[in-house]
Amino acid sequence: MKYKHIDSALHNFGHSFVSLMNYVDDVYVCDLISSMALGRPQNEVKIDFSAGVSSLPHGSPAPLIKSVEYWQAWLPKLLESQNVNPGSLGPIVLRYRLTRLGPEVVVESTDDRGCAHKVFVSSTL
Repeated sequence: MKYKHIDSALHNFGHSFVSLMNYVDDVYVCDLISSMALGRPQNEVKIDFSAGVSSLPHGSPAPLIKSVEYWQAWLPKLLESQNVNPGSLGPIVLRYRLTRLGPEVVVESTDDRGCAHKVFVSSTL
């Protein structure tokens, strides 16, 4: 395992999750998250992919729940494909926040050495 690959793997995961390739039941997940963020404190939605759908805000739309379940199952395969041991990372949290400049997407985790990893996926999509 190479620790230097963690940031790029987290970035790739976050970018894929909020991209237009992530749609369920003919709905873009990034649109669902954006709508949810408008009604949340600090205009932010956090998704903990270790906890899965239980980390979603109450009343989350069914397509978002399906998407989180799919990506949660796929995440270990993505990490392994990029030479990152999934067991060496703590909870992986995606934060989607609306700012004046547009959406801000951050993916965070901590490795087994205690080193925090915080990757800005995009300030605007």
